[in-house]
Amino acid sequence: MKSESSIISLIQSFPVSASLKDASTGRYIVNNAHNSRQFGVENPREIEGLTVNDLSFRQAGWGKQYAKSIEEHDFLVLEQRSSVIRRNKFLDDSGDAQIEEMTKFPILGARGNILCVATYRHDITRTLPPFNIYHLHRNFYAANEAIDRTMALIGVKEYFISRPTEAQFRVFLLKAERLSNKEISRTLGVSDRTVECHCVAVRNKLIGDLFYTALSAAKGGEGYDLS
Repeated sequence: MKSESSIISLIQSFPVSASLKDASTGRYIVNNAHNSRQFGVENPREIEGLTVNDLSFRQAGWGKQYAKSIEEHDFLVLEQRSSVIRRNKFLDDSGDAQIEEMTKFPILGARGNILCVATYRHDITRTLPPFNIYHLHRNFYAANEAIDRTMALIGVKEYFISRPTEAQFRVFLLKAERLSNKEISRTLGVSDRTVECHCVAVRNKLIGDLFYTALSAAKGGEGYDLS
């Protein structure tokens, strides 16, 4: 088993958000800089000795739910005495919405007792389809801000002269996922004609004739099939 100091060193140098907390109290023993900055704290040592309930969240109501989810995750690790992976919606201190994949696992003592719970987490937001990324943001923001933040994240904001409406943007995102107009109409519960009208409206809000360029950018730069 690694010594406590080597585990702490590993947490501090880990390339993604990572932390170690006391199994009995839930208080943080160590955090790395990636983790503390997501809570708006530059110095990771400022979080030492705190619990997840002591942290400040950008949206207090959501923060309470998130903290409860983290405590439940810790409990599962202690109960099962093994690693547990869960996914959570997360809003960092800068206001960026994420889907995080969080792995927690127990650190055992010489007698087999659980001393600590180690955690590391990855932001997997960019692996989601564009439509899902938008609805992730709608968990935290009104439509206009969710549209702006989604456009910035998927790299299409530069192509738009003006912001599309929510209905137009939903159609645009589904087009980026290569759905046909008929598939989009079924997904959204609207007519084919409505989908066509939204596509025309989106084209009119783009710079020049960049509809397919914007669709390709929304899908991560993959070429869009024009056939």
